[in-house]
This record gives sequence, structure tokens and C-alpha cells, in this order.
Amino acid sequence: MNRNRAAAFAMAAILAGGLQLLQAAAAETRAVSGTISEAGAAMALLSRAGEDGLDPQRYRVGDSHDSTAVMMALNDYARDMSGGRADLRTLDADVVLPPPQSDSSAGLSAAIAQGSLMAFLTGLPPSNPEYVALKNALARYRGIAAAGGWPLLTPQASEAELRARLGFEDRDAAASPLPGALKRFQARHGLPADGALNAATLAALNVPATARADTIVANLERWRWMPRQPEPDRIVINAADARLEMFLGGESVLTSRVIVGKPATLTPILRGQGAGVTFNPAWTVPHSIAVREILPKLKRNHAYLASQDMFLVNGPTDDPQGLRIDWHTVNVRNFPYQIRQYPGPKNPLGLVKLELPNQFDVYLHDTPGKTAFNAASRAVSHGCVRVEQIMPLAPYTLAADLSAIDKINDAIGTGQTSYLPMKKNIPIYFLYWTAFVDADGAPEFRRDLYGRDERLLAALAMRVAQAAVTPGCRKA
Repeated sequence: MNRNRAAAFAMAAILAGGLQLLQAAAAETRAVSGTISEAGAAMALLSRAGEDGLDPQRYRVGDSHDSTAVMMALNDYARDMSGGRADLRTLDADVVLPPPQSDSSAGLSAAIAQGSLMAFLTGLPPSNPEYVALKNALARYRGIAAAGGWPLLTPQASEAELRARLGFEDRDAAASPLPGALKRFQARHGLPADGALNAATLAALNVPATARADTIVANLERWRWMPRQPEPDRIVINAADARLEMFLGGESVLTSRVIVGKPATLTPILRGQGAGVTFNPAWTVPHSIAVREILPKLKRNHAYLASQDMFLVNGPTDDPQGLRIDWHTVNVRNFPYQIRQYPGPKNPLGLVKLELPNQFDVYLHDTPGKTAFNAASRAVSHGCVRVEQIMPLAPYTLAADLSAIDKINDAIGTGQTSYLPMKKNIPIYFLYWTAFVDADGAPEFRRDLYGRDERLLAALAMRVAQAAVTPGCRKA
């Protein structure tokens, strides 16, 4: 009996609980002792699934060691760890990410046959530093909660009480000037860093450690949905933080504030493939915006389209701006027109649009409303993402450096709509990280503005979760 066959024979004996079979295998080869140890280690690993935010009870097989139950537990663990739980991944209808890159069931069977079960299981979790740091943070916050958590503060909290609370998450709080420690806390929670104990800061300080741990659990689950090897060239948008980061060759080359969808018209979770850049884009108004927002204005002012440089694509040939249409006879159920806005200073797409074919019709673009980037809360769009640093982003997407800037300026300067394809289509990720780590490895938290964490955690707790709003770029 060769070593691989003996190892598989021994593993089958362990999984089936057959002592006589195990003894027979032991008489054949020394490989059995290692397999016995590996099987025990595998069961112990499943019992520690909670360290990754998984539910260990999902993989518990009891004391019977029934082979079917054990294989089901191993299969469930391998599938959940390698690609996330399928029921959670499909909880929101707007999650469109690449499927797991390997067949976990086939990999498990091969690992058992080859006597490499533990190597297979330990290689399943994401290995990127962000996931590992969040896993460590989960243990830390659970430890804080197990020790009683931190005390609630009142607006009248003393300096000593405030320092003590900050010290749970900031090792330098005790030795730092209090305003500086408060600013660090605020920055790590997406709040204006003014160093004042205002209502928003007090509310964030009083979020229990258990709730912070739950937020990390939700984000660890979403990390398991991600490809294990991110593309070295990519654009990543974190809708929860309203920020964009571009990577070239695996290195960050650009960050930018962005404006994302409001909760009623949320920005989806997806991976798209950038196709090209349109300059001086026209805006075709989505039907939902036309009937809900523009039609009421037309009923009040028949010249509204003309005032906004808009026209009816399929309107009367001698009246493209609908000046003679009786808009009071048109309603949301019989609105037959398509509205388009010319390029120009009133166009909400601004001067640049990154084309990104996808089922939700979301994309990245410029905007004439620059002051909105200064707001603390930037979830105000209809699903698409407005990018503050769109001008340096565009040449990076076209040439992987700034060499295309002159070509871009020339294209914009014409005032005419034009298009340049990307030489290399760049993956663009729309993600939702409400817990992540900063450059120093310190955990940061953001508000669950779309309720994704709430729904995911409710599903984990087997509670009924409210359905997500269907996303889409219904307006810039």
C-alpha cells in the first residue's frame, strides 16, 4: 500500500469511526499516525471557526464521528471559507462579484486522498493583510466585550473618564493631549476631526464593543467573497467611506473623495471592467428620474428643458424641447419620452465619464458640484460615483501614468463629445467596508448607511432581514 493510499485509507477510517479499519491501516504504513493527528487537527480547526467570524456550530459534528456528518461539516467549512456563505452573498440583489476561483469540494477530496487536509484547510482564508488585521481586531474587541466592555459616557464626562474610554482603542490616549486623542478617534470613525466631544463623537464612543465586533464579522464575511489575488492594476471604491483608491502594479497611486448613492438609491457591490473614457459626455436621463423629478417641473414650467440644455430624443421634430406639449396630460404611466442633456456646465456628468458596462448602469464621472466633496456625509447620488480627482484618474486609466493629460485636455477643449478606449481594461470594484484598518493597522469604522451589515448579521442570527433597495445609476 503506497503512502497516499494509506493516508486516504486512514482518513476514511477516522471519518467513519471504524477502529478495526484504522488498525488494519496502521499495520500497513507509518503514514497513519500522521493522518490521525491531521484529522484531529482538522476537527480542532473547525471548532475555532469563530475566530474568522464564522459560526462554529455550523460545523459541529458531535461525538458520533459519523462519516457523512464529518464530510458535510468539512465541505461546508471549505465552501464558506473559500467563497463566503452562499445565502449571505445573495442576501442583497446588487452583489455581483466573481465566483470562487476553485471548487472547494473537489479540493477537499483531493486533500484527503493526498494526506494534506490541514494544508488545504489552512490555505482557505484570505491571506491579505487587511483580512488578517481584521481577524486580529475581532479577537481584541471580543476580548474587551468579555471583560465587561467600556463604560458609557455622558456629555459631562470628565477628562479622566474620556481618556480611559479612548484608551480601549488607542494606546497613546493616556500620554496624548486630549484634543489630539479625540481627533484620532474621530478620524478612525469617519467623523470631522475637530477634537470636540460633540453629539456624533459621543454616540460613536458609546457603541458597545460587541457591536464593533459584529461589524468586523460582517466585513470578514465580505472579504471571503473577494478574489484571493487582487489585480495589480485596479480601482477600488469603498461606498461606506466614500473614497476611491487606484492601484498600479500593486501600489497605490491615487486616492480621492467620492460621492456615492444615497440609501434609497444605493451604490451596488460589484466588479466591473473599465472600457474607456468619454469626454464632454451627454447625459441620457433615466426614465425613473424623468417621471419622478423632471415631469413635475415641466408641469410647472413648460420651458424647463430649454433652461437646462435638455431635449426630447423622441419628441416632436419641430418642438424638441417640448415647449408646446401639454404636460398636464402626461403622467408617470404614460410618459413616452426620452430626455437627454447636452454637454456643458449644467450637465451633472461634468467633463469626464469612465465607461463601465454593468447591469446596474453605474459608472464613475466628474461633476460641476465640487463643494459637495467637502461634506462629511457624501451619500447623495442616485447610485453612480462622482470622483473629486477625476482629472488625474482619467490619464491613469488610459496610459497607466499622466502622459495622456495633453490628449485629454485637447479632447475636453473641443466641447464635443468624444471617446478614448483604455489600452488595458482596468477592473473597478465597488465595495462596502464598514470596518477596515489604516496604514498603521488600527481598526477604522464607518456607518452602515445602506443597512448591509444589519441584514447580514440578522441572517447570521436567523432573523428576518429587510430586503435591499434595488440599485442603479438613476442620476449622476
